[in-house]
Amino acid sequence: MKSSNKNEKIQSKIENFCLYQERCKKEVITKLKSLGVEKKMIEKIVLNLLNQDLLNEIRYSKNYSRGKFRIKKWGRLKIYQELKKRNISEFNIKIGLKEIEENYVSTCEKLVKKIWNSNDSRPLIEKKKKIWDYLRYRGWEKALIFNQIEKQLIYKE
Repeated sequence: MKSSNKNEKIQSKIENFCLYQERCKKEVITKLKSLGVEKKMIEKIVLNLLNQDLLNEIRYSKNYSRGKFRIKKWGRLKIYQELKKRNISEFNIKIGLKEIEENYVSTCEKLVKKIWNSNDSRPLIEKKKKIWDYLRYRGWEKALIFNQIEKQLIYKE
């Protein structure tokens, strides 16, 4: 009887964990392991969460992509890398990345302008380096950064 009561408590705790914010399967498994749950029980709980639609990796991928793009201004490369770390499938990552397509280039352009204007007093080479470092660190594509810097140069002349 105690075992079943303990399992219900763990199930309830994990359901609340998933309801609080969108989670991926890896995060749930890590949490269950930290609670000391055995492997067979982890599989049952994860299957139950999938059946209840509390665990949905497509939804997770979409939300993660939108959130990191909108709030942290991450580019496709960094989002892709982070989703890969969480064992999200290639298919689900592509679906997630489609969520940011609409404003992708315009956001890059805005970031370039913002960094350009905040470094107005610096020499041209330093401005370019600041922009390059900032955007590459956040996972933006080389060609897109280069094009946006060139646009900014043409616009300023």
